[in-house]
Amino acid sequence: MTETTNNQITRSKSYFKYLIGVLMLVQILDTYSTLYPGSIPSLIMAEFFPGEPTNVTSSIAAFAAGITSFGMYFLFFNQYLVDKIGRKRMLAITVLGMSIASLGMFLSINYVMYVCFSFFLNFFFMSDIWLIYANEESKQDKRALNTNIILMAGLFGAVIMVISRFVFIPDLNPYWRGMTLFPMIIGIPLSIVIYFTLKETNEFQSMKETRKKDSRSFIGDIKSVFQIENKKSFLIILIISFLFGFSNLFIGLFEKFIADVIPQSQINIMFFLTIFTVMIAYLTNGFLADRIGRKPLLCLWSLILPFSVVVWVLGANSSQNAFLIVFIGYAISHISFWGLWGIIRIVAIELMPTDRRGTGIGIRGLSGALGTTIGLLTSSFVILGLGLGLTFIIFVFGNLIIVPLGFFFVEETKGVDLADIK
Repeated sequence: MTETTNNQITRSKSYFKYLIGVLMLVQILDTYSTLYPGSIPSLIMAEFFPGEPTNVTSSIAAFAAGITSFGMYFLFFNQYLVDKIGRKRMLAITVLGMSIASLGMFLSINYVMYVCFSFFLNFFFMSDIWLIYANEESKQDKRALNTNIILMAGLFGAVIMVISRFVFIPDLNPYWRGMTLFPMIIGIPLSIVIYFTLKETNEFQSMKETRKKDSRSFIGDIKSVFQIENKKSFLIILIISFLFGFSNLFIGLFEKFIADVIPQSQINIMFFLTIFTVMIAYLTNGFLADRIGRKPLLCLWSLILPFSVVVWVLGANSSQNAFLIVFIGYAISHISFWGLWGIIRIVAIELMPTDRRGTGIGIRGLSGALGTTIGLLTSSFVILGLGLGLTFIIFVFGNLIIVPLGFFFVEETKGVDLADIK
């Protein structure tokens, strides 16, 4: 049942629980689709470039990742359309898109075809539409908690990815195409469920009435994002997003680096164990972000991340205990990476008025994608001379710049009522 009060629809508890459940499934699919391409680059290189030197294939992989990252630019239009045609429709479209892109990767007969569909996959994964849904339907003192509950549920996507890797990527006769099956199977039915069973958020319904009286052109919508009261903080978040994307090329190329040191069976174990360490990031954000604020966590994760990468890069060159050292360092890298990413996303949403929230988040995503592209394309040349490990270290230290930016220039958004943002 629902009740109408002051033109706002109060959702029943049962619907809210159902909504959270569906968003959990979305995040499981999103997490899987985000992670699985980064779990198989050595296998892709081995199939399409057999016999080529390691530095050459690593450079090709980084360059191709830079090219596919252009697909993330289209996330801006996804997020922009969220404010135009609704949260529900665009959430269904992004889920369906991940399924279709994975099908194309499965059918790839050469590297160009694989890269093209990886490019297409980047249109849809890591979209913040589910995050907008969760924030707009949650009570203001429960936003970070509900968000991180969904993120923790999303870790099942990582679990499924690792299980798939155990099944399809053994030491002998690996079959990387099997990694594309999960999003192919779950994406289509989930998109149907979203389209026919979810309701639009109260915030969007209210915004539609306002928009009828005050419609803007596309250019006007873009300009309006930079006319908000929190303009200064939002501009800093755009810089932070750029630095985050530029600095963290290790996320997509870790497996390519470590496959020369550790056998695939041990990499599977490492990926599996790392999943549970990421819960630390989500639990920390979930319980502390609504208590001590977003800014302290933004600075904490930015500070930890670079030094954790140094640990596992140096550990990979250790003749003894390589697996243990790499696992510890990589686990801390994942805690800080996903913790930082979660805080950036929450703050960006909490700086934006409802009628510009999707567009603003799209611009934030565009800034991060630009950083990712420039970082990957630049690194593809650096790798040829320095190798992957040293390149990881050089680039990841860009995250340290986020600490003073976040501490001094970003407005604290803890406890902000989304309806009051102007």
